[in-house]
Amino acid sequence: MSGAFDLTPLLEPRSVAVVGASERPDSYGGNVLDNLRRAGYEGAVHGVNPGRAAARGYPCVPSLSDLPEAPDAVVVAIPAPGVPAVISEAGELGCGGAVVVSAGFAEVAEGRVLQADLREVAVAAGIPVCGPNGNGVIAAHARSPLWGDSVAPLEPGPVAMISQSGNVAVNALGSRRGLRFHTVVSSGNQAVLEASDWLEAIARRD
Repeated sequence: MSGAFDLTPLLEPRSVAVVGASERPDSYGGNVLDNLRRAGYEGAVHGVNPGRAAARGYPCVPSLSDLPEAPDAVVVAIPAPGVPAVISEAGELGCGGAVVVSAGFAEVAEGRVLQADLREVAVAAGIPVCGPNGNGVIAAHARSPLWGDSVAPLEPGPVAMISQSGNVAVNALGSRRGLRFHTVVSSGNQAVLEASDWLEAIARRD
């Protein structure tokens, strides 16, 4: 599938919007904002939340359409039923890619139709999607941890890891073995992009 998508916006995003930006402790949306700040991400960061003017020190707007420009990467951390509409909006605006950390898709029987809807919308919009139900993408060289769990800043190295399981990736990140990661991907349910797509995209890079 990756031949149809350019994954650069998720591996080297110039700007990020977090849909579901939150002040709630340990919320996925809040964690992503904190991770970006700790990592020293240098691009523009926007929160999207109709109920907030700011979250974790970043300004918020009600919807993606209210942003001054389309962000490269959109991190989606809202309840599953609202995700396909956000992906559709992101595609219409020309956003480069999306990371969906939300759960409630094909990992549960009642979410299978919703995941099919998500895939259909993403493919129609031409927008690559990591997830759903995964931790996301950490591009250490770009200081871009689009990651739903809290993660410390990483010193970029030569190792890439692609894991369907978020827990496996989290445990690897916490290892004391001194692995220096270049990129970590938690592909989750792989509704749009599979592990092989990420491998192909990463193998093309330095």
